[in-house]
Amino acid sequence: MLELTEYIHTQMEKKPYRTDISLSGMLEAFIGNYYVSGEGSDDDFHWLTIYYDPSIDTYTEAVETIPSNIVAYVSSDYRWAFVLTSHIHEFRKDTSDYGISYITVKSFSCELLQCAHIDLLPCEFSNILWIDDDFLNDENIPFDFSSFALIDDGVHYINPKHFSVVQLITIMERNLFAGR
Repeated sequence: MLELTEYIHTQMEKKPYRTDISLSGMLEAFIGNYYVSGEGSDDDFHWLTIYYDPSIDTYTEAVETIPSNIVAYVSSDYRWAFVLTSHIHEFRKDTSDYGISYITVKSFSCELLQCAHIDLLPCEFSNILWIDDDFLNDENIPFDFSSFALIDDGVHYINPKHFSVVQLITIMERNLFAGR
């Protein structure tokens, strides 16, 4: 398990980064074989989805926006990126001028993350409801009636003991759009 606060909390201050060209401009126009979804949005903090396909001819084809082509999720302020382990070396080289803190994961959908220190997360993560729902599947853990009531009401939450990158980003994006 990767402790989220070890990566996120240590990068509270933004490193200097390239300002003459956006990340999408660099990856799509100069490097090629990338597509960046979400760049230029008027939203405050959100996540950019980075697609990559080395097999296409970028003069005649576009990178397909399919899950198998996702190689990274980058915060809109370029502070953090969740990057697949299989693509980290190339992605780090391609984005080295942007001051990104890289968090490598084997999979975006496997529950590889945990967060033991929610109080240390920056404000961008404050809209997340954290509920340890392990009591639902383990009869040795006392039943938490107040948490169950929230879960039963259909609230969107993350279990801080185990969650995936996709779960984290989905909750953060859902809460962003719900707050409008």
